Amino acid sequence: MNRISPNIILLLTCFTIFISCNSTSNDGDDQTKYYEFTHADSKINYSIIAKTSDPEIIEKVEDELARPFNERNLHINGDIEQGNGGYNNNWSWHFVPDQWDLVEMSTEVCDGRPQFVEEELDYWLENVGYYCPWNSRVVGEVQR
Repeated sequence: MNRISPNIILLLTCFTIFISCNSTSNDGDDQTKYYEFTHADSKINYSIIAKTSDPEIIEKVEDELARPFNERNLHINGDIEQGNGGYNNNWSWHFVPDQWDLVEMSTEVCDGRPQFVEEELDYWLENVGYYCPWNSRVVGEVQR
């Protein structure tokens, strides 16, 4: 009778665990989404990209996108950090992935145009910590 070495069994067990922990779904549905936001007034032009894989946030964003642009009433509000995150290329800061939401109202202290954050980034990061441009509206999903 052939016996399998305990070392081989251990190796196969580790390999199986590694594969199961690192495999991705084969359904092609990547849960990470990137959304573009701009100002509600078309005379003010900017673009912010935010990343999320939070199903509740994705659902809120998709609900907003189902409405005509002029009927969207939720704005982005969330923690920001330095660096463009690899996707918010117009700015030297980005919303922390999964640490933002779409909301109806925010405090005034975090409101402003993205350029204000850019020009006073240290202040925003050290004193405010989050950003909530009241007039921002989701434009759509950005393919990455």
